[in-house]
Amino acid sequence: MIKTILGRIRIPVILLLVILSLAAAALTIASAKKSSHEAAAANSCKAALNAEPVTAETAAVSASTEAATTSSVRTAATSTASVSTASETTTSVTTAAEDVCKPQRYVGTSSNSALYQENLFTAGDSITLGLRYYGFIPREHSIAGDSVSMWNLSHFSFTVGSEELGLVDAVERLHPKMLYMWLGMNDVNLNMPQKFVKKYSEVIDEIRERIPDIIIIVAAVTPVGSGCKVVKNTIIRDYNAALMEMVKRIDSPSVLFFDDYSVICDDDLCLTNGYSSGDGMHLYIPCYTDILTALFDYLDTTDVKTKLETK
Repeated sequence: MIKTILGRIRIPVILLLVILSLAAAALTIASAKKSSHEAAAANSCKAALNAEPVTAETAAVSASTEAATTSSVRTAATSTASVSTASETTTSVTTAAEDVCKPQRYVGTSSNSALYQENLFTAGDSITLGLRYYGFIPREHSIAGDSVSMWNLSHFSFTVGSEELGLVDAVERLHPKMLYMWLGMNDVNLNMPQKFVKKYSEVIDEIRERIPDIIIIVAAVTPVGSGCKVVKNTIIRDYNAALMEMVKRIDSPSVLFFDDYSVICDDDLCLTNGYSSGDGMHLYIPCYTDILTALFDYLDTTDVKTKLETK
């Protein structure tokens, strides 16, 4: 009887072992394929993994993109003006190897718009992230995250390739020719513009020390809609005045101030109706389009084009 029972058990056990062996082999193959794909994709964009900036000639073209809709951005768009006291480090993913290294949505009326847009890297908060969400810049060009500000900058890290880096280290790693710094919405409710620009200036100095030939564009904090109760436009304008003075004190042709506030405000100096993604603070596609169009027209009045072409 025992032999009969063992005989009956032996076949299922053997089959189970065979199935487990086949499953393990399949997982190994899948893992190897995934690693191979990730390695190939990672090499497709120099901006993500090398210290060389991306150009139109070296950018890899991929069909994948992060197609954001109004609802998805509205869901992601949390209030950037709230103050957090958390001491832990927050990680913002800034690169994805499978993404393209060119914009998905080109804008601008300047004949140099494509040149400017393909060389544009950004550093900032959730408003800055909108440029990535809507395809104006690729992920590899975005060093930004929800709730990022000057006062809590040390709490954040950004993923560049396989590394977790602070903002300045991330900028150095990506080594952009031109950096659009768009911060402040999470600082304004503290109502300390001078402390804000002091820290801002220190960050700019450190970036320029590491990348001496970088072009830095300091963007004004954008206005909020007339119905937004989170922050006041009068305080935002105080911060923008401090930013403008900061850039004047730096006194460098490679550090520019861009007044995007004036580009998108209405006659009452509030965010123009239809420019918000829904909360009166975060921006929508037409707003980003107008900002970039005005930015590229402004850059035409400077020597930025020459600097980009000669680097």
